[in-house]
Amino acid sequence: MNTYLRRAIKNIFKFLGATQLLNELNFRLKQLQYSNQNRNYQKTLKRFVFPTDRALFNTFQLNYKKYYEDGHLAANEMIQWGALTNLSSPVILDWGCGTGRVIRHIQSLKPNAICYGSDIDCESIHWCRKNIDHVYFDCIENQTLPYPSNYFHLVYGISVLTHIQQDEFFIWLIELKRVLTPTGRAILSTHGSKYFHQLTTKEKNQLEQDGVFTHLFKEKGHRLMTTYFEAHFLKKQFQTYFDIEHFWEGQQHPEKMGGQDVWILKQKIPAT
Repeated sequence: MNTYLRRAIKNIFKFLGATQLLNELNFRLKQLQYSNQNRNYQKTLKRFVFPTDRALFNTFQLNYKKYYEDGHLAANEMIQWGALTNLSSPVILDWGCGTGRVIRHIQSLKPNAICYGSDIDCESIHWCRKNIDHVYFDCIENQTLPYPSNYFHLVYGISVLTHIQQDEFFIWLIELKRVLTPTGRAILSTHGSKYFHQLTTKEKNQLEQDGVFTHLFKEKGHRLMTTYFEAHFLKKQFQTYFDIEHFWEGQQHPEKMGGQDVWILKQKIPAT
């Protein structure tokens, strides 16, 4: 199905107030599409526990191979980007960990790391606690991370700001800044220009005007709540709280985080 037809169908369901029904139909189709492939791939990783189909669909893609291999790739990339250089036992937080797709690989790639995962979806957190070893998992409540200040050397959020309502953006930036050590780093990925084709002309105009646009959904953090950011808008907002160490624009670097915009932020150095 081409992009324009997919967008037209999505807009029709949205107009009819049946977005959730479309999401359910999409889930069932993906189950059928990947059923045999997932079953065969699972046999190659007999000791690896995969989340339920529903949890995979809601937090990533219903594709076991991509869940495992993309999770491993993302973990390896972030280690190679240098945020953990010269740290023998870094303390790391996967903010918005979902089903632990990435943090479970960081723990194996960086065995001395002290790893945490947190999410507002307590059901996913319970699953992670039961099925993923050597990582501490915590449920987020009241828009507050359950950790002391100046605690983490690295906090990363892969496609988390993408599913947060725009009026909560600053709340979370302040929280991330609070829990990072003075030399800590934050790695965040967002829906940038590579994803603007998903918007209608009216939505693109709103995005251009405000620098940010959110498709609202009643359930917080749900995949159907999607926020898009103009890079120039985000740069200005991030610089209020952090220094920007690196930025990769997804359109130019589609190999990083699936083409999302990627930001590496560090605590601001106090003026002398």
